This record gives sequence, C-alpha cells and structure tokens, in this order.
Amino acid sequence: MCLFKKFLISPKRLSKSIGALYIQSMKMAIFGLARSGMSALRHQSSLGEYDCYAVNRGEPSSWENYDEVSSLIGEANCFSEEDSLSLLAQMDVIVKSPGIPYIHPALRLARENKVEIISEIEYAFRYSDIPVVAITGTNGKTTTATMIHELLSSLGQKVFLGGNIGIPYSEILMSKDRYDWAVVEVSSFQLENIKSFKPRIAILTNISHSHAERYESHELYRDAKLKLFQSMTKEDTAIVNRDFYGLNLPCSKKSIKSLENFDYSKTKMVGEHNKENLYCAYLSAMEIIKDEDRVNKATQAYIDSFGGVEYRIQHVATKGNLEIYNDGKSTNMASTLAAVDSVKGKKIHLILGGKLRDKSMDFTELSKREFAGVYAFGESRDFIKESLPDKNVQTYDDLDELFKDLAECDLKGVLLFSPAFPSFDLFKNYEERAKRFNALAREL
Repeated sequence: MCLFKKFLISPKRLSKSIGALYIQSMKMAIFGLARSGMSALRHQSSLGEYDCYAVNRGEPSSWENYDEVSSLIGEANCFSEEDSLSLLAQMDVIVKSPGIPYIHPALRLARENKVEIISEIEYAFRYSDIPVVAITGTNGKTTTATMIHELLSSLGQKVFLGGNIGIPYSEILMSKDRYDWAVVEVSSFQLENIKSFKPRIAILTNISHSHAERYESHELYRDAKLKLFQSMTKEDTAIVNRDFYGLNLPCSKKSIKSLENFDYSKTKMVGEHNKENLYCAYLSAMEIIKDEDRVNKATQAYIDSFGGVEYRIQHVATKGNLEIYNDGKSTNMASTLAAVDSVKGKKIHLILGGKLRDKSMDFTELSKREFAGVYAFGESRDFIKESLPDKNVQTYDDLDELFKDLAECDLKGVLLFSPAFPSFDLFKNYEERAKRFNALAREL
C-alpha cells in the first residue's frame, strides 16, 4: 500500500513562486546506512516517490555500500555526515537510523525547519497493511519475539519476524511472500521517532535502567519505550509487565505472568523469566487464533521442542563437567541477573565485560550472588573489579586472553557468558562478540 494513499497526502506539493504555481518534488534523506537504512533506501528508490538522498559517516566513496547506493540514487545525492547540516534542513522527510541520537546537531536544525523525522519502523509501517505484533522492553524482547513467531507459525500463520532482532522491518515491503502477521521487535531508539506506528498487539516486557549513554535520565528512556502505545485504540491489546499495569492506555491491557499449567519436564527452556516470555506468546496466539484448544496443544508442543534463542542463555557446549552458556545479547545488569538466576544452584563461572558507558551501573544485586569465579574483559574490566571487591575478579584485555587462561583451569559447573556491557569496545556488534565467544568455547 502506498504511503500517500494510506495517509491521503499527495507525493507532490504545490508551491507559490512569484505568483505562479509549480510542482516541486518532495525530498527524503536516509540518515545512516546500516541494515535498516539500506532497506528503506532500496525500497524508496524502487518507488521513486521522493527525490532520495543518503547521508552516512565518512566520505561517500569510503562507504561499505557506496557502489549500490550511488547506483540507486546517483553520486550527487550521497553526502557525508559532516557535510549534511544544510542538506537535511531542506528535506521533507528524514528516515533516521536508530543509532543516531535525537540531539544530533543536523537533526536539531531540521526540526527547526519543520522537517519530519521518522524511524525506519515508522517508514515501513506507513507502506505496509499487514497487522503488527510489536515487542519492546529492556530485556526479553528477542526471546519473546522469537517465541511469538515460532508459536504462530506452528499454528499455520505466515509470519514475518524483523525489526531490532536483525532483519529490518522494511524488508517486508520487498518480500514476495504474503504474510498474515508481522512480529516486530522494537528498541527505544526506534520508538523515538514513530508517529502513526500502531501495533494490533503491543508487548512491554519490562523497563530497567539502560542506555545511560543515550538518555540524560531514566525517565526519557522510559518515555521512549512507552511511545509504543500512543496510537493504539480500544480494538488493540497491550500486554505489559505487572509494574506498568496501572498505565492509562488507549487500548485493552493484560498483565504478564508466568505461564503455568503446562508440562515443562521435557523442555530445554532455562529460567523462570522464559515462562513470562512464553506467556506473552501464548496470549498473542489466543488473541489471533481465538481457539483455546488449538493454542494449548501448540503451546505444549512448542515447550517440548524448545531449543533456545541464539545468544540468550544459549547452551553452547559440554566440556567434561562444565556446561557452557552464551548470553551474549546481554548489555545491561538486569539481563545478566536474569541469566545468573537461571542457573542458580550450580557452580557459576561468570564472564562480564565490554564498553564502559559510564560508572553508574549498580552491582549491588550481583554481589549477593555466589560465584565460583568472575572474569572481566575489555574496557570495563577494571570498573567491574572495583565494583565486586569480594569476588576476586580476574581481568583480561579481551576474550582471547581470557580463554587462554581458562584453558589452563579445570572448571566444573557452569561457564556463563553474560557481558552486561555493550560490545563496541572490541567488536562491531553483540553478534560478532557472541560468535567469537562460541568459537573460543568450542575450542576450550
């Protein structure tokens, strides 16, 4: 469905100049050319509804996708971030990469000029007529989105899975498949610039302190998350963490709890929190399928066959008396605490580390847990050691050095990789870091 048909806006605008009317093409800039930006650019360039521009860090000729971008929109429409200040202020619409902060100087000037700034999530929604299940929260987003996708698929639904989980939402616009539902994981960064994004089912797993490097206060972070519900109506359903059940929402709402009355004896599902994630999937399926018997049977089958979610307390290997788990998607303390509690009662060897955002992270709860060993690596290693003075933390420059030391030890129990910090000190993203851990763990 065309954006302008959906919103009854013409792709051309009439302007007056010296008393004469003329047609002026509207202009769109894709600001940031990571996965989501490239997806939106490919889609928009195929439509030609806008004069399309691309803005990215560094000289255009140095861009990873420069050949493709220049072939799509022309060399003259490619600009470095440093040279984009006046350009962005002349746009009608900017599709902003989630990694670019809303306080960016070029965006400030664009806002002053009344330029519409939207996220790729908003962009894709405007063109798609496929109903959406959207999931946000500090932790549990990826697992919950994956569970919903897999459970609905097992019930015969054709389901797109994308968003913050790795596949840009805009990819749905270019797919030849006809989907029944889109399951979209959304981060606070993506929600900052939504306008009309309206999920049929919206899930808020939790909100805890995170992204202090982006937001000046926890309230700003929370408010970005809560924008998920702003366009919903009484026909829609919100599934929210019990701490937020008191929110005054424009739709019906249900509270998250553990999914009980099912047999978990055969499952590989680890942790009580996963029963809460599964409850969200179960409620979503009930909203969509509206057949309790079918949903119950599918849910039990899913529990029995559950193999885990990649980099979320993922079982990697067994080495003698040591079970190795990769919780590499963890970039905050709440996520790491959930992972630790999932394997409580065992001798836990915990690996932490990554980019040091600041020194505001609270280690109080983690210090109350018992560990057979704690190992810290990367930029945050000294801060971790200082914050856990009673845990005899061993520090390392990187994961490779850490594993060289572990190879000399006869570890027993559980080796848990749950970093609690971002990956950008040593790696491009959390996936690259988690893959490196898996490679090293399998060689241990």
